Amino acid sequence: MTSPNGTPRQHNLDHRWYMVGIWSYFTAMGIQGVLYPWIVAFVLDEPSSRVGIAQMLSMLPMLLLSLFGGAAADRVELRTHLMRLQFIGVLPPLALAGLMMSGFLTYEIAILYALSASALGGFIMPARDSMLSRVATKSLGGNIQRAVAMAIGGQFLGQVVGFLIGGPAEYIGAVPLLIAQSAFLVIAALSTSKLSPAPPTRREGTRRSPLQDVKEGLATIWADDRVRPVLVFMFFSGILFMGVFLVVFPILIRDVYQGSSREVGFVMMSFFGGIGISSLSLSQMRPIRRQGRAIMIAMCTGSTVMILIHFHPPVWGVYLLALAWGLAAGISMSQSRAVVQEAASDAMRARMLAGFSLGTMGGGPLGSFLMGYVIAAIGPLDAVLVPVSLMVLLWLSIFFFTPLWQMEAARPGDY
Repeated sequence: MTSPNGTPRQHNLDHRWYMVGIWSYFTAMGIQGVLYPWIVAFVLDEPSSRVGIAQMLSMLPMLLLSLFGGAAADRVELRTHLMRLQFIGVLPPLALAGLMMSGFLTYEIAILYALSASALGGFIMPARDSMLSRVATKSLGGNIQRAVAMAIGGQFLGQVVGFLIGGPAEYIGAVPLLIAQSAFLVIAALSTSKLSPAPPTRREGTRRSPLQDVKEGLATIWADDRVRPVLVFMFFSGILFMGVFLVVFPILIRDVYQGSSREVGFVMMSFFGGIGISSLSLSQMRPIRRQGRAIMIAMCTGSTVMILIHFHPPVWGVYLLALAWGLAAGISMSQSRAVVQEAASDAMRARMLAGFSLGTMGGGPLGSFLMGYVIAAIGPLDAVLVPVSLMVLLWLSIFFFTPLWQMEAARPGDY
């Protein structure tokens, strides 16, 4: 019999519904990932500097609000909270579709759409990440690395499906794709409603302000000797690498390879598909013992990819390089997030994961903003060498001045 109160069978069903929710939500995000830069760079034909600003603004609200989203998630019943947020997320793409059908598409409207979707993401992502430990690990024998790897694999393979759907935007048009994006968000909300209730953990001081909760989460992250070096490395890597991915690739496809949404979609499919493949592969393997070393070695791949892109390979070579980069990124992402999942208590998990996401993605808006101007100054092929040079300095600094290279996976009972 299936019990709503936590039998193994119910836990397995919860895990399946959780994975359906991840897949459908990130399929919607994959459609947006192709459609939004295509609208800005191709439909509106904005210069690289304004593409960089648009990409920066598409991330900024999520990063600024994620800490408060984590504080909210630690206080509420997660299933209902997450379901409601995903239903609200249906509105921005439908509103943009209506405005485009009426002929009201401007740069400012595109940015408003991205701002609203990103703001909701700031509350959705911490809630979904916190739910992972409530659902997935119960049916995986408490194997945190495997649970995180499976979730990341589902997330990024879902995005690949979204890229496949959004890739033919120049032929299909934006409006049908925005409607499809809304439909996948409805599926995500409905699948979340199938999960078992996830009430908040009882803790002292529940009447504290959200700002106090945010401060407590940040302080806990920074005080943890395992999480802190990972956070520092991932933050500065985000400044150097996320701008390349979000700004350089669309401009490279438009100005160097004379491509359009299809080619942008193939690049994103290659990269995120690589993340999904390596993450799911890790979920079927024994846990990695030397987590810090795996993160640092994986980061070297991004620099190698950018150096090779500088030499102007054929477009199919760009796809292969993006795939290789994604395979390595899946290792660094799954291992860094597993470190936080292992370190966090139930009462602090959403806030710690939100703070870690802010740290790891916080460099993205700054990197996107700066790369737009670097491209305008020296062109996309030469611009990729700037973050490569800085990454060498970052890598050596992390190697010599932090314990990350020697860090191993936590043993049972370490926390």
